[in-house]
Amino acid sequence: MTQPQMSPDTKLNDFIDAVVDKDFSKAAPTFHELLQAKMDDALDQEKIAVANQMFNGAEAELDDDDPSEEDIEAAIDELDDDDTEEEVESEEETEEEESEEETEE
Repeated sequence: MTQPQMSPDTKLNDFIDAVVDKDFSKAAPTFHELLQAKMDDALDQEKIAVANQMFNGAEAELDDDDPSEEDIEAAIDELDDDDTEEEVESEEETEEEESEEETEE
């Protein structure tokens, strides 16, 4: 006999109750079920969007959260600049330490 399907609200309430009661062995599987349901929904939506693009010629929707190519290149350049500055500072510190050691000798 299979367990009856619980609504997401019921599962969420059961999860919260289990966490409040510190019954983590019960909360963990419920959490995984909730997370799996969200992932399945997101995957289904993405499949629909891709199929719509392929078969109906719809344009791809870009999330505002996704960085543009220019943003990515600017971030890489900024990181490269930071690394170069750190290397120069590191070299200067090493030279200072070496000169201090020579002075001590």
